[in-house]
Amino acid sequence: MKFRREWSIPWRALMLLSLCVNVVLFTYVSVQWLRPGGFRAGAGVPLRMIERVAERLPAEDAEILWSIYRGKEAELAPLQAEYRLALMKAMKTAAQTNLDKAELEAAVKDARDKRVKIGDLLVSTFVEMLERISAKGRRQLVGGYFR
Repeated sequence: MKFRREWSIPWRALMLLSLCVNVVLFTYVSVQWLRPGGFRAGAGVPLRMIERVAERLPAEDAEILWSIYRGKEAELAPLQAEYRLALMKAMKTAAQTNLDKAELEAAVKDARDKRVKIGDLLVSTFVEMLERISAKGRRQLVGGYFR
């Protein structure tokens, strides 16, 4: 099958670009899936945030963060469950054929309020961690922002 010359170069470039984008996306998803701690059932934003902060700390300071987090997991789990339920309610409300704006706003506000509670617990985790880790760990955590 022969293509006309004027169509072949742009189409080839487009196909090559499409192939490259697909390879990049496949690689990213594969790396995230295979990473330790990636895509765990029930894992949410708080766990991923703790993981990312712990990666930036010296080992002994990271263990302090993990011990504080493990101590708050029992308090965090029900907050996350409530947030997921509130978020599902907001999505179901948004998917209704006849959208009730007041109901949607209330559902979104409820989900936001529940997420704020999770955020407050994370903030207290990080504040407690900062009080207990080494000065080196704090400097390493903030990087070059204040040099």
